[in-house]
Amino acid sequence: MKNYRLYLIRHGVTQGNLEGKYIGSTDLPLCEQGREELKKLKETEEYPFAQIVYTSPLKRCIETADILYPNTMTIPVDHLREYDFGEFENRSMKELKQDENFARWMEGAMMQAPRGGEDKQSFDARISLGLGEILKDMMARSVTDAAVITHGGVIMGLLSMYGLPKRNPLAWTVESGRGYTAVTSSYLWGQGQLLEVMDPIPYRDEPETYQDYNLFDLDHQEEQPE
Repeated sequence: MKNYRLYLIRHGVTQGNLEGKYIGSTDLPLCEQGREELKKLKETEEYPFAQIVYTSPLKRCIETADILYPNTMTIPVDHLREYDFGEFENRSMKELKQDENFARWMEGAMMQAPRGGEDKQSFDARISLGLGEILKDMMARSVTDAAVITHGGVIMGLLSMYGLPKRNPLAWTVESGRGYTAVTSSYLWGQGQLLEVMDPIPYRDEPETYQDYNLFDLDHQEEQPE
């Protein structure tokens, strides 16, 4: 049975990330630090081979794809855009701390749409359509290995809905330029819509000897606002 491997990778850093702002639908490019960090990651670590790259249509994702996969065909997928924060866009937690609307939105676990933005149910439905479009296109093209360059919120949302093992969204946080390998098959997706989450991306070099392992080196990551 044919397997389909999706390499879900978060875009590089933007100026909005550095300033701790909520950047969702705002179409920011990568900042210089973001570009340099991605180039260094590509030089020092290993990204998996991909026959095709699917990206969010926003600049920061397309630019990330150009750096990590410069010679691979790229297809923008509109449904992979980040969550639209509406009235909270381009504002930092410090700026929003006294905003009553923001407090209510957070207390409601983001289920209600911020003014001018989208609610969690609509976001989940949209990114689910995007994932379905990608898998359908891969099967039609007989592509088995594809990179998906998108946003932190999109990766958390997709893996919390479809990933195995089952984990809450915050457990799938990932740093810029990094991500996860997710594997499915036509049977697994058709029967249960499941993605088996495997190796983190980029790959780490394997130790040459058993003594090279550090059994106590646990890597915990925290999500930053998109």
